[in-house]
Amino acid sequence: MRRARYLGIQKTHLEHVFSAAAINLIRLDAWWNGHPLDRTRASHLARLDLSLAA
Repeated sequence: MRRARYLGIQKTHLEHVFSAAAINLIRLDAWWNGHPLDRTRASHLARLDLSLAA
C-alpha cells in the first residue's frame, strides 16, 4: 500500500499485516481452485496487436 490510512507506527503496521494476510488468502484461493493468477503483462502495443489479429 502506498499510503497508510492511519497515523502512527503501530496502526500502520497492523494495516500492512491485514493487507498482506488478505492478499495471501486471495492467492491461496486461486491456487486451491486451480486458477493461477495472471502473472504476465502485455504492453499497450501488444494488446492492440492481439485485438487486431482476432
